[in-house]
Amino acid sequence: MKYSEAEKQIKALSSEYDIDMVDGDFNIVHNSNVELIYVDGHERYKLVINSYYKESFSNMPFSSMLYMILSELAVTPLDERVEEKKKYVKVYDSRAGYLNIDNFTGKMSVSDVFEGNGIKTKFTYKDIEELKQRADIPLDWNKVAFEEVEDD
Repeated sequence: MKYSEAEKQIKALSSEYDIDMVDGDFNIVHNSNVELIYVDGHERYKLVINSYYKESFSNMPFSSMLYMILSELAVTPLDERVEEKKKYVKVYDSRAGYLNIDNFTGKMSVSDVFEGNGIKTKFTYKDIEELKQRADIPLDWNKVAFEEVEDD
């Protein structure tokens, strides 16, 4: 489970819960001031309920569901919790100089960064490594630029 997935599920449970990523830990804050429970961001399987609130935790809104979501996050390997950053592949210096791949045919084109209508313009590291192996993409990969996608 990704941190973003856990956050989405928890926020859907109750508006009383917020997420605070302090020191790499995934903290659940109740009513904007009480850190109830957290998943350790440096150690797999570590899920900790704040000892001061252990007695009242079960009375919190949807506490059982909250615990299940956090348990799933805690068993997820650390490197699989974070969304992989995506990049644009800039073929040449122009607003319309970005690599586009047609999702249906797999064919390459060069256009802008708009992703839609079956066109992929945002690529993970793994995607880029696979593209480099394709003979039908005539790029000098040493000369293209990679731009990080903001707020994907």
